[in-house]
Amino acid sequence: MRRLLLFVLLPVLVLGTAGAGWYWLTLYTVEEPAKGSLALTGATVLTGAGLEPSPNTTVLITDGVIVDVGADGSVPLPAGTRVVHLAGRTVLPGLIDLHVHLGSTELERGQRLGWWRLPGVVFDQLRFAPGTRRSFLEHGVTSVRSLGDEHAWVMETRQLLRDRELEGPRLYAAGPLFTTSGGHPVATLGVQPSSDGVRLPTTPAEARQAVRELATGPDRVDLVKVVQERGSDRRPLEPIPLAVLQAIVDEAHGHDLPVVAHWGTLEDLTELLAVGVDGLEHLEARGVLGGWPQQTLQQLVDADVPLDPTLAVTEVAIPAENHRVLRQRLREFVAAGGTVVSGSDAGMPGVPFGGGLHRELELLVASGLTPTEALRAATSGAARALRAGDIGAIEPGRAADLLVVDGKPHEDISAVRNVVSVLREGRFVVDRRPGG
Repeated sequence: MRRLLLFVLLPVLVLGTAGAGWYWLTLYTVEEPAKGSLALTGATVLTGAGLEPSPNTTVLITDGVIVDVGADGSVPLPAGTRVVHLAGRTVLPGLIDLHVHLGSTELERGQRLGWWRLPGVVFDQLRFAPGTRRSFLEHGVTSVRSLGDEHAWVMETRQLLRDRELEGPRLYAAGPLFTTSGGHPVATLGVQPSSDGVRLPTTPAEARQAVRELATGPDRVDLVKVVQERGSDRRPLEPIPLAVLQAIVDEAHGHDLPVVAHWGTLEDLTELLAVGVDGLEHLEARGVLGGWPQQTLQQLVDADVPLDPTLAVTEVAIPAENHRVLRQRLREFVAAGGTVVSGSDAGMPGVPFGGGLHRELELLVASGLTPTEALRAATSGAARALRAGDIGAIEPGRAADLLVVDGKPHEDISAVRNVVSVLREGRFVVDRRPGG
């Protein structure tokens, strides 16, 4: 009996110990918070909210915060300052992706999640998606906004990142999204109505209660997301009733939470503007392929509702000619004075974590934005949409979330892909310099 128990228990013990060791070794944790002073010198630095290029500039960082920015030689360096020379390179604020699904599994276009991958997916979730967090940082994305993840999971992930127990980008989260039982993603992606990733209020009272639960307590969300989506003639979807939608927005605003909206048709857009949403996600072909109604376009501009077009995800989902027309519609929106911010919808098939935002920036430039305007959409403009005054620009008092690249992304947006180093609160989380 003792030998039998030994043969049974020993393998279980060994496997359990190995599994626990692998869990902790692959969790991707913060090695050490930044302490002391660090000076980045010799680079062209894109300074302030406008990302003004300043050659031969020093950025002084102390305990993870930018304390001074000035011409090389003009910034006093405290004793013991570590100096990193970056001649020939460009330093810009870390990129911000305003539309991600952190808990999703990265898939190629058209690829399906096979059953044989499910154990790995579960284990990845238990470790709070270390590969995803690493991928964002490796592409210079130092902040992300989750717009539809399992609520308890994403809130725990956010807290671990804030406590510096996990390494990864800053995380702002809407938690679950508000939709209907016949709406997206329940009727489109098969999300269960009981999922912690959705809320399905059917009355204004239920809507207000659901928002209050998300807006209060230690796990207060950073914003609220609604899905107002009628679908198409081929596949109609159920939008949120207008009275329920208004209750969601009013309750969120009562708790000082912004509301962003997924939309599809012009009718959806009209309702969203009427209830006073604070941001729009996606630029859908079935909405404006035929053109902007002038009154709607003017209303968007007058209300200064930022549009996150997520061109990277529509590029892999619709015909190329339709996507070209969408880019033209975005060009018209910008020409009218509209505000554009940048998100990729990473986690959707064909849109990789981190790399998806690089593609989004290229598509914004292809839509008529200058490279600097596109970069603002993913830095200072995105920070403004997040109501985050501590990120998005290189100036004293901001967190040292920084991206160092070879080339001049403010002149050629493709240079943003040439990632040399990434700093998160002043610590190097990516460093590809020789000897770095």
